Amino acid sequence: MNRVLTLLMAGGRGTRLSVLANRRAKPAVPFGGIYRIIDFTLSNAMHSGVTQIGIVTQYRPYSLVDHVGLGEAWGFAGFGRKCKVLAPHTSEEYASFYEGTGDAIFRNIEFIERFSNVSEVLILSGDHIYRMDYRPMLELHRAKGAAVTIATQEVPWEETSRFGLMISDEQGIIRQFQEKPKSHPLSNRASLGIYIFNREALVEYLQRDQEDPDSNHDFGGDIIPRIIYAETACEYPFDGYWRDVGTIQSYYDTSMEALDPESGLELARWGVRTNHQQIPLAHQHPARLARGARVERSIISKGTVIEGEVIDSVLSPGVRVAAGARVHRSILLHNVQVGEGCHLDNVIVDKHGVLERDVRIGDPELGDQVNQHKPELLFTGTSVIGKNSRIGRGVRIGRNCLIFPQVVVEEAPGNTIESGRTIFFAEVGEHV
Repeated sequence: MNRVLTLLMAGGRGTRLSVLANRRAKPAVPFGGIYRIIDFTLSNAMHSGVTQIGIVTQYRPYSLVDHVGLGEAWGFAGFGRKCKVLAPHTSEEYASFYEGTGDAIFRNIEFIERFSNVSEVLILSGDHIYRMDYRPMLELHRAKGAAVTIATQEVPWEETSRFGLMISDEQGIIRQFQEKPKSHPLSNRASLGIYIFNREALVEYLQRDQEDPDSNHDFGGDIIPRIIYAETACEYPFDGYWRDVGTIQSYYDTSMEALDPESGLELARWGVRTNHQQIPLAHQHPARLARGARVERSIISKGTVIEGEVIDSVLSPGVRVAAGARVHRSILLHNVQVGEGCHLDNVIVDKHGVLERDVRIGDPELGDQVNQHKPELLFTGTSVIGKNSRIGRGVRIGRNCLIFPQVVVEEAPGNTIESGRTIFFAEVGEHV
């Protein structure tokens, strides 16, 4: 991999993750207890022997940049190794931020040109959960003499509108391509957002795309189709575990799969690395379970204190579950505090959330109405509580509810948030 330069796309806003990506880039969203989503792609690059990597950022990059640092946690610091965060920049020529994924790569061509010995460019996405060795894909790319090779996998037909789709011949050469069709998908063989380009072909087609006034400068919508129909484009079928966690539902479902030993998502065996100093996980005490606590089929991180009941859930460092509390099928991110007597079912609570005693979230007695503000995001019963929110004593919250960051829902007699509600803000003592 010494002749391969890797570019990791990590600037996504993550609108379909709603409040989880409201104050952070999508790849920086925590996952699986101690990790962030970007850790999986960085770990894949490390295990594949990648030595040079640029991370393209844009939307709210602070927590992501702080987490990645110089790449030390993934072995990218040291002689002959480099991890560079490529922040968006403006100039006389470019007065705005990136206009698309293709534009983001084009505006960093100077970074590519610094590496004179590079023959291929590996382009990755920082918002997928998977384990992959990129070296066999590189071998296929070179053997086929392709201008671009795209990793692919069959996806459910009902999800094809989220992906670039393709049809290949018996030799694996891509013959047709369709980007995120709203109807009539030509296949369910989907691009995984993992590309290997010949360096010269990539630069040439990026420049052509910039000269096209009708282009949206999107990789899947503009650049990839143009290359496929003019050059040799090859597919690399990948049959391993791979998940796009770009929606609340897929994030929740994938988190639950981490609890299932038969799902294919094996956090311990994959050797995923993270920045322990940034959490800082290294200084956390081991998880503590009080007498009478009950934990089943759950991920319990260091620094947690469990006095109540935790079943089928994922708990990040610093979470506390008080006596008499029940946490079922839920995801609690760093330093969430669950008070005595709370009942949580099918809930995601972002960092530093405080649930005072006797709070009930996911209460089935409040119905199962889909979210009125974001029906396409919250429709299966999951409720999401934003970062730094506080829910007062005795408040009842239904299913498919959305509470924005830093909201304070005060204790009040009979205070209830019906299923499907979204709370953008709440005044002190307001009955919501």
